[in-house]
Amino acid sequence: MARRYTIGSSLLGRSVKQLIARIENRVIERTLISRLKYALRHTGSLEAAQLHIAQMRGGYESGALETLPSFTPRGLITRGLAPPPRPDQSPNKIQRSAGNRPVVLYVAGGGFIMPPSRKQKNMVQRLAEAIDCEIMMVAHRLAPEHPFPAAPIDFAARYFGLLEQGHRPENIFLAADTAGASIVLGALQVLQQDGAELPAGIVLFSPWCDLSLSGWSYITRSMSSQSPFRMETAAFCARLYLQDEPVTSPLASPVFADQSGWPPILIHTSENDLHFDDAIRMTENGQKHGCNVRINYWDSPRHHLERLSSEAAKQSFSEVNAFISRNWRPAPA
Repeated sequence: MARRYTIGSSLLGRSVKQLIARIENRVIERTLISRLKYALRHTGSLEAAQLHIAQMRGGYESGALETLPSFTPRGLITRGLAPPPRPDQSPNKIQRSAGNRPVVLYVAGGGFIMPPSRKQKNMVQRLAEAIDCEIMMVAHRLAPEHPFPAAPIDFAARYFGLLEQGHRPENIFLAADTAGASIVLGALQVLQQDGAELPAGIVLFSPWCDLSLSGWSYITRSMSSQSPFRMETAAFCARLYLQDEPVTSPLASPVFADQSGWPPILIHTSENDLHFDDAIRMTENGQKHGCNVRINYWDSPRHHLERLSSEAAKQSFSEVNAFISRNWRPAPA
């Protein structure tokens, strides 16, 4: 049910990596707190607040506001649309390809209020190459203009659209990182309530599944500075997203959901992550409700360690590849 990975290297190498990661964490933490304080100073004027959030989103998506360097990947599908058919492909070949190859619907976390960053797009590109699957990054409406449940409804609609395009549920996998996990698992419950055929499996990286912030890791990681994120930033994003919705709503906080009938779930996280207890509770709840949930966690001090290329990220992607291979059921020849 759970497996712990240790970052292998010499004692000196491990110490250097730990130091670099903690410096990165402090830079991210200080930057986020600074931006949060700046945003709060604009809450008195709706026009100023709207301008500020538009500027933030533009800078976040373009990379201008990155706290760590990145680059723009090429060839990534970012709107949930299938690539256009080649001129030499017949409709029958296209249909067989859609029905017999795994496809991943991915939601990048942005605290429910930001679009995917360049670093997240880069990470998804590396994941697609590692698992040799088509990955579609699904856009959704953003809070606070479009609060809960707009995002999970958008994702559920994208899933239904994929079925209408000829993809079989047995070939579809859902994936997300951080806040995207709440959106994906909320959409899964919407699909289940509608009686839809559920996907073959779900992959979650550093999932944020408890918007009530009730896990012990929210306190310990914030106090010890082991994570680049703190309770105040999480609470700020949760408030903008939920607004009047209770924080314990299962559609928003899946740790409170009944996981009966859910497809297999693979969770990857770091034991120093702010959301570590969310991952543990999702795994325990899955066992309680008969859902096959496995958690792999690393001794890395990085939040969402797959964002940066490393041996740990390669291990993570390798486990994802094995998970998809185990749970993918191609159509009979």
